[in-house]
Amino acid sequence: MSIIRMTVGIVVRALPLTLAMTVTAFATVPARAQGLAVNASWIAPDRAAHRANVLPATTDAVKRGQQLFLRECEQCHGKAGHGDGPQASSLQPRPADLALERVQSQSDGALFWKITEGRGMMPRAALSESEKWAVIDYLRTLPAPR
Repeated sequence: MSIIRMTVGIVVRALPLTLAMTVTAFATVPARAQGLAVNASWIAPDRAAHRANVLPATTDAVKRGQQLFLRECEQCHGKAGHGDGPQASSLQPRPADLALERVQSQSDGALFWKITEGRGMMPRAALSESEKWAVIDYLRTLPAPR
């Protein structure tokens, strides 16, 4: 058997394994990028956390943010943002209570990044930049849980 035939045979036999390894490697990248490791905290990068909210929290902006929140976020986070929406019980991990201090103490930029990037069961928001800022303006008005 010639050296060319042997080389072609090795390449042909190795090709499926190489493709499988490549697909597996690329399939796991988004999960790692979204921080899905068990018990991993979800912290926005510094550059994102320092981003300033460009939308003043006017009455109109907060009202628009509430409308968007009810349309886009209520199913999981609930009407008052306490993580008790109709879909919440079927999700792991459970949606965050957005009125808690651990959420409210985060910068607007960090919340913007999280809304933009999504993670795990939380999808990336299909909102414009100004709509995301309006949602954040609304989130800032949520009363703390009793």
